[in-house]
Amino acid sequence: MTRFFPDRSFVVRSCNLALMFVVWLLPTATALAADSSPAHSAACQIDSRADSDADLAYYHGDYKKAAALYAAALKATPTDGRSHELQVDSLIGQGTIDDAQKLTDAWTTTNASDPYAITAAGDVHFAQGHWLEAYALMLKALKADPCIARAYKGAAHYESLAGYRATARKHLILAHQLAPNDDDIRREWILSLGGQATVDALKLLVQNDAALDLKEKKQLSDEIPSLEAGISHQCELASVTGPAIIPMVPIYKEAAIGVQSYGLEVAFNGHKRVLQIDTGATGFLLSHSAEGGTGLKPIGRAAVRGFGGGGPAGTTLMQAESVHIGGLEFKDCPVEALNNFGAMGGSYAMGQQLDDTGGLVGTDVFSRYLVTVDYVKHEVRLDPLPQPPADGPTPPLDVLGGRTDPGWMAGDRYIPPSLKSWTEIYRRGHELIVPMLINRETPSLFLIDTGSFTNLIDLGTAKKVTKSQSGMMEMSGLSGTQRMAEAGKFNLDFAGLRIPVLSMDSIGLSTFGGVNGFLGYPTLKQLVMHIDYRDNIVLFEAPEGKKM
Repeated sequence: MTRFFPDRSFVVRSCNLALMFVVWLLPTATALAADSSPAHSAACQIDSRADSDADLAYYHGDYKKAAALYAAALKATPTDGRSHELQVDSLIGQGTIDDAQKLTDAWTTTNASDPYAITAAGDVHFAQGHWLEAYALMLKALKADPCIARAYKGAAHYESLAGYRATARKHLILAHQLAPNDDDIRREWILSLGGQATVDALKLLVQNDAALDLKEKKQLSDEIPSLEAGISHQCELASVTGPAIIPMVPIYKEAAIGVQSYGLEVAFNGHKRVLQIDTGATGFLLSHSAEGGTGLKPIGRAAVRGFGGGGPAGTTLMQAESVHIGGLEFKDCPVEALNNFGAMGGSYAMGQQLDDTGGLVGTDVFSRYLVTVDYVKHEVRLDPLPQPPADGPTPPLDVLGGRTDPGWMAGDRYIPPSLKSWTEIYRRGHELIVPMLINRETPSLFLIDTGSFTNLIDLGTAKKVTKSQSGMMEMSGLSGTQRMAEAGKFNLDFAGLRIPVLSMDSIGLSTFGGVNGFLGYPTLKQLVMHIDYRDNIVLFEAPEGKKM
């Protein structure tokens, strides 16, 4: 098959490089011990095998077919560790994580030192939300064999989530060098390049990679305009009038009593709309009704995902020459607008479903600054991020102290001394994922989502920590609707707070990659949230609550 990456021999030496940048996320963990580094001057054989039918099924997301084909391949070659690991990953892809764990447990029982078995165990732990344990297993696999490409990929996945982006990029380079034909690794490597390099590599991938089917080519092609828009439309701060304090606006909905949520008044090219504050969203997303009359210029097509089983919702990618929020004016901003009515809820009028909201504003639009979302004072405040010590020239800053150079968030996290007391979290793109304890004993990961009208817990997790019963409610999201169950009461401990949960809805969350729950607006509206997107740290305050 045609490959745009050259298939050539390559020897990776001094693989100690693979782990010399590794650090732990959680403050209770220690730095990697010296004896866990792989051996010096290890020579690695490049895995340049052609894709099998099982590989193609896996890359295409046909995980059921892939699992069966890998199982058949293992009967012929029982020692093929890569096929065994991808059989496990195929079960994870189907959402049958318990089956993946059983398969991995049997494998590690018979051969506990097999680096592929250790890597597969790490994959299972990651799918279960045990991310730190998964990372430790990837490091263990690399200590056993510093030439396992997919273990580098697994380590890089964790490092990226933990804010060590430069380190993750180095490990993905090693993974791609070791297995240049692995499409799974290749796509992760391409996304890690950043900026125009990612766009150019994606275009080549779509044009030249025979492993892609038409659906995948379309999905990747649809991602390119959004990436290009982020490069060419930087949404730079142009002016500030007064303090960087943005008042919240109460949002009411028809047939509902009282304030349903809070938003920000945003003027696109001088045309005002109220957008709900949503820590679980990214950028500016307008409903179909709200987009009209704003003077936005279409520049491409895209899609957004959310709850529901209906797939992504189509959007039009647009450009706003001017965006005013409070006393701040931004220039040249990308904006998405939904293509259909009712994707974010609404009612029927004259046979047509209309929108009941103007849209969403993700707090990540302010990621160049320290962001405070204060539901007590009903305002959003922006402060300068403390800048790390500079090795070279001082980076360019805007009038609020935000960096404006394109690669300002490409390095590893830096936690300023003034923010040492903040809580370290994971971040997946715009998603803020906080480690928590359920009932003081069950580690879990919850996504912080002010756009969720309810608190959510994964069905499987709920069964382990409380009593769950079927419910009649459905949750509507950008991807359709899902039926919810009701979970009983329990306690959540996180970021120095204890939240007694008297009731929480439960829903299947396997598609959210290890996330065990969502902390939604009913809880978050009681808090003051301080967010540092650059360094993956947060501070929560509960003025009316009780600290641990």
